[in-house]
Amino acid sequence: MKQVQAVLFDISGTVLDYGSRGPVAAFVDLFANNGLVISEAEARKPMGKHKKDHIWAILSEPSIARRWAESHGGAPPNVEDLESLYVEFTPILIEAIERHCDLIPGVLEVTHELRRRGIRFANTTGFDSFMIDRLKRIAEQHGYKPDLWITPDLVGGAGRPAPWMAFHAARQFNLYPMSTFVKIGDTLADIEEAHSAGMWAVAVLRHGNEVGLAREAIEALPYPEWQRIADAARARLATAKPHYVIDSTAGLIVVIDQINARLARGEKP
Repeated sequence: MKQVQAVLFDISGTVLDYGSRGPVAAFVDLFANNGLVISEAEARKPMGKHKKDHIWAILSEPSIARRWAESHGGAPPNVEDLESLYVEFTPILIEAIERHCDLIPGVLEVTHELRRRGIRFANTTGFDSFMIDRLKRIAEQHGYKPDLWITPDLVGGAGRPAPWMAFHAARQFNLYPMSTFVKIGDTLADIEEAHSAGMWAVAVLRHGNEVGLAREAIEALPYPEWQRIADAARARLATAKPHYVIDSTAGLIVVIDQINARLARGEKP
């Protein structure tokens, strides 16, 4: 095939939740409820992973593990702590992401153009399916209706950067090769998922996790300060080697046209 056949979107920070604020608020609240203050930056660092993996990644940070031990009788975090935190986390997350279901500007226009071109599209995510039932309904009320919502629990529990959710989409769509798939997301885990599955990796900047600011907060910044923040976010995304970094999901169609030209020349991700 010489053209893009499918697009896999991330959810928070890519199509919904400008600034990916819902999950961050949930992680901060979870640890606060367990006697540990973590910063938004600490909560954001593993973003994009399966949420249980995300909790463990936070606990595994040396400074956080030390603070956990200090506030829990000297015992370092263990698997039992992880399981307990994950059970407690689910209702906190559901409430938080339902408060941050705003549709990111330009997403509907992009998906309408994908439909017009006959390009299938789905979502892969770090949320398990039971976490996003309400979110899916709200998104569809806003007009965002992907062909598939794919969660780690549908593929045996392995989240990003494993390729299994992407391969599941390909099987459900009955489409291949993976070089005709585009993954777009706002985290390092999204980019790594794309590379693992052999897809084109597109990272979004302005409304994503690495910037982590609400739209109103960005618009209130002096331009030099915004440029500093954007450059730092771009540099962090670049460490995972995306094929493209774009300002917003609204710019995806231009990238697809560029990828189609590369495919026509015989290039692969």
